[in-house]
Amino acid sequence: MHLFIFKTNLKSKQKVSALKPYFDRLSSIIRWTVDVEDIDKVLRIEANETLSEQDIIQLMRTRGFYCETLND
Repeated sequence: MHLFIFKTNLKSKQKVSALKPYFDRLSSIIRWTVDVEDIDKVLRIEANETLSEQDIIQLMRTRGFYCETLND
């Protein structure tokens, strides 16, 4: 299992809801959450080995959202 952590521009629950169908559709995603209260609007994704960081970044960008890997 992989844990991906991203900084995003998802500033509201409505924006998160707009992504829900896309993330829920990916069978490689086990669980995902967005903390809209955090300054970095953190997206956390638990996924199996078939999903990559680039896959997630590309999905976000094609939906008009900003996303970059958040390092410790």
